[in-house]
Amino acid sequence: MEAYNKQKMAAVEFLKRVQSFLRDRRGVAALEFALIAPVMIALYMGSVEATAGLDLNKNLGRATSMVADLVTQQQTITKAQIEDIMDIGTATLLPYARDTPQITITAIDISAANVATVAWSRRKVNLTYTRPYVAGSAVALDPNLLIPSTSVIRVEMSIAYVPLMAFYMKNVVTTATGVSAIGITMPKTSYGRIRQGTSVTCSDC
Repeated sequence: MEAYNKQKMAAVEFLKRVQSFLRDRRGVAALEFALIAPVMIALYMGSVEATAGLDLNKNLGRATSMVADLVTQQQTITKAQIEDIMDIGTATLLPYARDTPQITITAIDISAANVATVAWSRRKVNLTYTRPYVAGSAVALDPNLLIPSTSVIRVEMSIAYVPLMAFYMKNVVTTATGVSAIGITMPKTSYGRIRQGTSVTCSDC
């Protein structure tokens, strides 16, 4: 009988403790914060990365158009002037500094027979300037750009957007310095008609 009473008292005491625990509201706010905080932080960081990526993509488009516009305003140009214009295009994308843009400028002549060929070209990759295309090589153009006996300037720019937090991104990109990282490659192409005369001549390209 005594053992039974002890068990009964222990059971009653256990039930009282359970009821007391259920009525206790201390620490509820901390528990809720611990559950919600990771989700809120992830949403915040995701929105920051998405906004930064969209902003970079918009600025890349503007820089591509600006570089094309600056080149098409010239009648003659030199390699040094082209490099200065490329540097301006690169500076337009600051303060983003996780990659630098790869810029290719190509002057394209269209013959009377509607054949498009390279007049000259220059490329910038990580402060290295090269000639990517051989002069006189054929170029595929949109039919809307093929106007006989004219010239167009094509500007191609691309940059790797490397987020601070990759989340579920799996794409591997290569930056201008040759480093592989998780991110998105953003390419842009812009065409410009010559403003003065029929072509932009590069004296030392």
